[in-house]
Amino acid sequence: MRRLSLSLCALCAALPSFALAQDIVLDEIVVTANREQTTAGRTGASVTVITAQDLERAPESSVAAYFRRLAGVTIRTRGTIGTQGSLSIRGASQNYVGAYVDGIDVSDPSGTQVAFDFGQMTTLGLGGVEILKGSQSALFGAGAVGGVVSFTTARPQEDGLHQQVEVEFGSFNTRSASYTARLRNAGTEAAFSLGRIHTDGFSTASEALGNTEADGFDTTRASFYLARTTEGGATLGLNGFWEDSQSDYDPSFYLDGALLGTRVGAGSVDFIGTDDILIPLGDGSTSDEALSRRTFGLRAFADVSTGVVDHRLGLSTFRIDRAFHESEVAPDYGDYTLADDTRGTRVADTNAAYSGLRLKADWSAAFDLGAGRMVLGADWTREQLVQSGDYGAADNTSFKTGVFAEYNRQIGEATDVALSARVDRHSLFGNLGSVRLAMAHHLSDATTLRFQAGTGFRAPSNFELYSFYGSTTLQPEKSTSLDFGIEHTYSNGARVKATAFYLQASDLIDFDFASIACPAAALVGPGCYNQVAGRSVRSGVEIEAEATVLGDLGLAGAYTYTDSSRNASSSWSKGARHKLSFDVEKPLSEQLTGRFGVVAEFGRPAWSDGTAARDYAVATASMDYDFGQGVLGYVRVENLFNTVYELDKNYGTSRRAAYVGLRAKF
Repeated sequence: MRRLSLSLCALCAALPSFALAQDIVLDEIVVTANREQTTAGRTGASVTVITAQDLERAPESSVAAYFRRLAGVTIRTRGTIGTQGSLSIRGASQNYVGAYVDGIDVSDPSGTQVAFDFGQMTTLGLGGVEILKGSQSALFGAGAVGGVVSFTTARPQEDGLHQQVEVEFGSFNTRSASYTARLRNAGTEAAFSLGRIHTDGFSTASEALGNTEADGFDTTRASFYLARTTEGGATLGLNGFWEDSQSDYDPSFYLDGALLGTRVGAGSVDFIGTDDILIPLGDGSTSDEALSRRTFGLRAFADVSTGVVDHRLGLSTFRIDRAFHESEVAPDYGDYTLADDTRGTRVADTNAAYSGLRLKADWSAAFDLGAGRMVLGADWTREQLVQSGDYGAADNTSFKTGVFAEYNRQIGEATDVALSARVDRHSLFGNLGSVRLAMAHHLSDATTLRFQAGTGFRAPSNFELYSFYGSTTLQPEKSTSLDFGIEHTYSNGARVKATAFYLQASDLIDFDFASIACPAAALVGPGCYNQVAGRSVRSGVEIEAEATVLGDLGLAGAYTYTDSSRNASSSWSKGARHKLSFDVEKPLSEQLTGRFGVVAEFGRPAWSDGTAARDYAVATASMDYDFGQGVLGYVRVENLFNTVYELDKNYGTSRRAAYVGLRAKF
């Protein structure tokens, strides 16, 4: 950390010499930073705010692609849009990151670890995103060790009815369309969005390794928001979403059918695990590996003021159903003979289904206390995992109850402090506590110092506890995080922000292949989930800057240095030491605007098998043309220079691809 601190101090010393120009709005409303709405300038938390306008101007249609440009955020996708996408914040993997859509917890209760799959999320119908970094269990409970991502769907911004239609066509036979309507009138707010995407895609297994089978993706998603403010000032609302998707994928392992029908070794019957028959990640022997997924979320809420106390009540449900189907070559023992050690082959179907259900009720009350503001609250959560199919059956449920308090106070005219504390009671583990302190100090109207410290925890998932490989002896993982930052805005609008961060986690849960006894299932081999001794540590620095030069040339850049060398568990993925993004925007005429961006990673760690992971830099370019009357046309080219690279070992990424689209607002 000493090197990082010196680098941050050097940047702070250089801030006054940075003089570029751009008008930047700094007082965005940040919902996730504290228990009550807080302007970005007055919170000590480290927050990235992405507006609907940012998403519309971006040359990406998937959330995963957009997030790759952000400081401190790493995305690993396994193929085309719709395939698995994992997100890490400052080196903490996806199962340590909370995810919410319009206040609904969308992490998967049926997953191996309770996490959200960012690979299937698109920008269609989104109204904004907030990324809160650092351990946030004091605000959100279990699972918020690395941070929280909050998505907001379309919301009305002005009175009247406003509609938007967007269509896009492009490479890999990609087609998408969306419709959004927003209404605000006399105390009523309503919004509705419907989107559809189809793509033939490209091979999930890297085409650079000779794989040619395209893996497609289809999804339909709808969301709505409805709120009514009564004459008495109470606000009642209902919001929700529904999504139905199907994505193709390639098997992680499959058998070589040609070798299965030949002599392997006299007297040998344990042949399936041998290297010459088991093939890692590829197209497979068939082309019908498919995942069908349906998700549904619904939330009712009420904001009611009873004199000096402001109450907020919420009741939400989230359900996800996933069904996997594979049909691959397998050994056929029907004609097996020990004399010549040969066996035939057959095509074996494998089907597995997983359902996750979450019910949650929450309440909070905010009131003035002394010179500050106090928020008290409680929530109750029920999570259920149901499993069926060829990998066995399961039906397990866990319960969590949490109480929390947060005190916000402005000290003098320059310092804002927020102290949060929470106690969760888990049905299996008892009481779990967490705290957070966030401070913002304004050195001047242009310069702000921020500090945040917090503790976090992640309770074992139902799969880790109760599955065939689970263990009910597991205990929650624990974490501590710190970050310190400085942000400076110049009189001409240029902005520079730097943040140093530190995160450590202990009592980590990992799959132990060496274990010969799994307590939950009394299984002998091949391993199970166990607690890991030691600590995993992530530390680094984020630097962000944006400005306008030469009149109208917009520049934005982000750099992240991450030290991920200390690991107690293989489940904590090692990120690149250096991550860089750079974007340029230039109006070419009154109607035409061009954009160019680069994302690069250097100093990437070796893959888990010890092979080297190549550094890469990928460029994207786009242009849009304003036809007037709310109609905008655009074209973009992804992977402009046709770079061959991998985000995850042996998984494919897009070659050069072009897309054209039209957006109309009326």
